[in-house]
Amino acid sequence: MNEKKSVSNAAVFALLFIISFIFIIPFLWTFLTSIKPDEEIYSAALTLLPKEFYIGHYTGIFTKLGNFLKYFSNSVIVSFWSVFLNVLLASTLGYSFSKFQYWGRDFFLGFVLLIITLPYVIYLIPIYIMQSRFDLIDTRLGLILPYTATNLPMSVFIMRGQFNGVPNEMMEAARIDGATHWQTFTRVMLPIVKPGIATVIIMTFITVWGEFTYARTLCTTARSQTLAVGITFLRDEAASWQYGTLTATIILSLIPVLIIFLSMQKYFIKGIMAGAVKG
Repeated sequence: MNEKKSVSNAAVFALLFIISFIFIIPFLWTFLTSIKPDEEIYSAALTLLPKEFYIGHYTGIFTKLGNFLKYFSNSVIVSFWSVFLNVLLASTLGYSFSKFQYWGRDFFLGFVLLIITLPYVIYLIPIYIMQSRFDLIDTRLGLILPYTATNLPMSVFIMRGQFNGVPNEMMEAARIDGATHWQTFTRVMLPIVKPGIATVIIMTFITVWGEFTYARTLCTTARSQTLAVGITFLRDEAASWQYGTLTATIILSLIPVLIIFLSMQKYFIKGIMAGAVKG
């Protein structure tokens, strides 16, 4: 029985390793291309590993593509505030839907679940009209607000599932000890639902960082443009894309996503499962 289990585990491990390797090949190829000199990239002889380590493509991004840092900083600012507002609102709403009884709670929860089923693109035209009236077109705030709104329904659903997994007795004990509702929420409940918070952070950050449609429509200049769209402008700025510069730009744009995911990955699956099963 143990031998069969060992063979089964080995087969599963081998299958997962092959699948993981397939997914990592494009990233690996992009990175290795970014550290090759142009002579190797355009050589007729195709090679995987570079013959020499070359960082000229990375330095060229900062010396030749003047708007790269602007696009990058815009993405960081927009992503940070979108994640912050989303976590704040999703935590409070999820806590409310899970632990309190009040008129209209089920209706509002059903409305949130309905929004999840709708593609976010359908909101683009109404958002554009509203932002043009409030003079928010081509501003970072004009991206932060819709990014927060479109990511909020799923985040609320995840956080509600997390709070559902916390016994009500813990909240009641804190109240008996003299804690206010806010103290109970911040000091007792939030530390317990860290997996859900990490899940919301990862999902929101990845979505906002790579979002193209809203960024391209609501922002038209480098003043507020994010890197996802700015990369296409950098191509025009460089007259044409050389593969070395292109791959180096892609690698730099992936670094924040990797940092966020790797730093919180141990909470990610736990938070997803809790939100799906207990929601």
